[in-house]
Amino acid sequence: MSDEPIKLVQFPRHLGIPNASPFCAKLELWLKLADISYEIEEQVMPNSAPKKKIPWIMDQGQKIGDSTLIIEHLTKTRDVKLDDGLSASELAADQATVALLEERIYWQLVYDRWEGGGWPEISAAFFTSIPAILQPIMRAFAKRMVKKQLWQQGTGRHSADDVYAMASRDLNALAAIVGDGPYVHGDKIRTIDCAVWGTLISLTQVSLDTPMTRAARTHDNLVVYADRITREYFPDFARDT
Repeated sequence: MSDEPIKLVQFPRHLGIPNASPFCAKLELWLKLADISYEIEEQVMPNSAPKKKIPWIMDQGQKIGDSTLIIEHLTKTRDVKLDDGLSASELAADQATVALLEERIYWQLVYDRWEGGGWPEISAAFFTSIPAILQPIMRAFAKRMVKKQLWQQGTGRHSADDVYAMASRDLNALAAIVGDGPYVHGDKIRTIDCAVWGTLISLTQVSLDTPMTRAARTHDNLVVYADRITREYFPDFARDT
């Protein structure tokens, strides 16, 4: 095991939260919980990423992509014990929750940002590092690409009413999973909390007012949960109450 910091490549911080990408936020929180030192490099385009996605890491000369695969790699190579003591059924439930977050709620969130009420602020925030003369072209290109991804994934084939109805049901399910404890599994924070928190800050703490953020904020336990973790691990982003 090396004590050399890993290089964490992630998107720049936007929208008043640690990261507007749930996957970047998830991974950075996990690194803090695992007590693994890291140095951040911000990238906008994933051209050098091993899977052409952000986040990714450089660990002892090895590029590794995908937040879940990165966590699995570092858990083994750094002997991380974050989930020790969880039963097989608890770990299985966590895997199902990750699927809910990353295969359903994430795409509903993307729809909400790029096709719904979040687009004006997303458009203003995400392209500031690009030369002004190129920003209109890049905005149009990115919007077309995201719309294509939403169609291919399936969420973009639904009407707005259907997308938001599904999002409401999924957020209800997530609220039931989180419950009223400090963390998903009670008093001890675990890997699953990284995925839950990474998604929730993009809904309850983000500087957007959209149908989906409003739906998430109706769940007091989700708001309190996300705020608790942000205050503990990212105090610079804690909101005044």
